[in-house]
Amino acid sequence: MGTFWLQRITTLLPVLLLSAMPAIAQENKGDGGETGGGEGLSNLVEISGFVDASYTYSNLDDANTFGLDQVEIDLSKNLGGIGTLRADLEWVSDGEGGFTLDAEQGYVTLDLGLGRGKGNYPTLTFGKFNAPIGFELLDAPDMYQYSHALVFDMGLPTNLTGAMLSMDLGGGVDVVVHLSNGWDQNVDGNTDKMIGGRLGYSHEEKGGIGFSAMRGDESGFTGNLTVYDIDLTLTPRPDLIIGGEYNNGRTDLDEVLEQDSSWNGYMVMAHFDFNDVVGITGRYDYFTREVESNFPSLQTGSTGPKFNLKETRQALTIAPTFALADGLGFLMELRRDFSDDEIFGNPETGDAEKAMVNFAFEMTYSF
Repeated sequence: MGTFWLQRITTLLPVLLLSAMPAIAQENKGDGGETGGGEGLSNLVEISGFVDASYTYSNLDDANTFGLDQVEIDLSKNLGGIGTLRADLEWVSDGEGGFTLDAEQGYVTLDLGLGRGKGNYPTLTFGKFNAPIGFELLDAPDMYQYSHALVFDMGLPTNLTGAMLSMDLGGGVDVVVHLSNGWDQNVDGNTDKMIGGRLGYSHEEKGGIGFSAMRGDESGFTGNLTVYDIDLTLTPRPDLIIGGEYNNGRTDLDEVLEQDSSWNGYMVMAHFDFNDVVGITGRYDYFTREVESNFPSLQTGSTGPKFNLKETRQALTIAPTFALADGLGFLMELRRDFSDDEIFGNPETGDAEKAMVNFAFEMTYSF
C-alpha cells in the first residue's frame, strides 16, 4: 500500500506544482508594488517541454504500432545573475503500454564570477546533465530524424552525474572538463571516477569542430573504459547543415574475465531545407566492435584465446521533415540496418536476419 501511494505522489507532484503556479504568481504580483506588472511567475520558474508521438513499423515481424513516446517538462530558475537551476522531468514509453518517470537532468549551474560583472569566468555545473560529447542531441525536438545514429546508441554515454567546468576562451574556442560516476550511472558502484572533457571551436557562419575524450573505471564487469570522439558541423549555406562524427573506444575487463573489447564508428549526415516548411535529412552510419577473451577453458585449463568476436554494422536513413507551425513539426523516416552477422532477431519466430527495415512517422510539439 505504501509503494502504491509513493508512486502516485511521485507522478502527481509535477502536476500539482504546475497547477499552483498561477496562484503563487498572483500572490507575488501584489497591488502594483515592486513585484507588480506580472513579474511573479518569472521570479519563480520558467516552464518548457515537449510531447513526442509516433507510428512505427518493422519488417522483421510486420509489427506496427501507434505510440506516445515521451512527454517532458523542463523547469528552470534564474538565481539572480550568479547561476541557474534546471530540472528535466520525462515520462518515457516502456514499450509495453506503460510509462517510466525519470529525471533526465537535474543540476545547478554557477557563474564562478558570482556576479562580479565584467570578466571571463568559468561556469560550474553540479548534478546530472546531458553528456557533452558527440554530434547528435538526445531529445526529439533537437533531432533531424526519428532514430539516433549507431555511434550515439553504442559508443557514447547519454547522461553524466557529477561536476563539470566549462569556459569560453574567446575567439570561438571553448573547453569543458568533467568528473562523473560513469556512463549513465546516477550512483557509482566503485571508488574510482571517470574524467573527461571537450575542446571545441565554432565559427558563427561556417560551423564548428570538437574533440572529446573520457576515461575511467565503470561499475560491474565493464572495467576501465576509454573513448575518443570527434564531431564536426558545417553550414556552407543557411539552408544546409552537414554533420560528421568519428568514435573510437575500448574497455579492459578485470583479470578474472581476461576479456576486452574495442570499437570504431562514424556517421555522416546532411539536412537541407527546401523552404520554411519542407526539408530532408540523409544519414549513413558505420560501427564495428571486436571482443577478445583469454578466459581459461573449463575443460582443459588452457589460457589461450577462448573466442574472438567481430561484428560490423551499418545503417542508411532518409527522413523528410515538415515544420507546420511554431513548435509543431513532423517527419517520416525510412531506415535500413544491415550487418555481416545474423543479429536482428524476429521476436515471433526466433529466427535471425542480417538486415532489417524500419519505418517511422513522428510528430513533436515543443512549448
